[in-house]
Amino acid sequence: MTEIWDLWQDDSHSPYMNMAIDEALMLTAAERNRPILRLYEWQEDSISIGYTQKISRVPEDKGLFVRRPTGGGIVYHKHHFTYTVVLPNDHWVVKDTKPVESYNWLNQAVQASLKSLEMSSQLASEDIPKSVDRAGMVCFVTPTKYDLLGLDERKIAGSAQRRAKEGMLHQGSIEMEGIDILSAKKLREVLPQGFAKVLKCEFTKFDCNEELLALSNKICQEKYSTIAWNEKR
Repeated sequence: MTEIWDLWQDDSHSPYMNMAIDEALMLTAAERNRPILRLYEWQEDSISIGYTQKISRVPEDKGLFVRRPTGGGIVYHKHHFTYTVVLPNDHWVVKDTKPVESYNWLNQAVQASLKSLEMSSQLASEDIPKSVDRAGMVCFVTPTKYDLLGLDERKIAGSAQRRAKEGMLHQGSIEMEGIDILSAKKLREVLPQGFAKVLKCEFTKFDCNEELLALSNKICQEKYSTIAWNEKR
């Protein structure tokens, strides 16, 4: 049976609002009871850091930074395109797979999207070495299992997750710098196609309602734009 997913072709926002929207989508996943794919950009050069990373390791001259609700390493968003998948907990990717295998499914969808642009990639087979300092690691320098690697073994797409009682949040980034065939416009076109192919789904247009916008603004003001959150570790 073909699943119905929501597709949100979102605009660009501040780093704080981008993270707030993602959390709001996760918190409302059960009541929507439908997967959503959000495609979005950043209003300015920004850095996001993983939930457990140390603020002391963030470069001071790279623009605004925000702490993500998910794990992973430092991501420089100047040349990245970003997407989010939020799934209710009764979705088979959440309830019928081990957490690491959910990365496999979702990153296969990204892989299929890139393949439609005649860009070859492979899923990384190894976890991050234990010798890597996760507190300060840079995401696109340090691949982990099921990240996407180019033909030169360079990481071109990565992701991180958070699972909560309301649903699962999956945040992903795709490297565009130095890759002529990739652009935000093209990725907005092909990512839904890749997800449709691999996850056997169809998309319906999603429009943010006033309740979700209000919740996002509240989370942005009270959490992601605060020193208490961003410098908490």
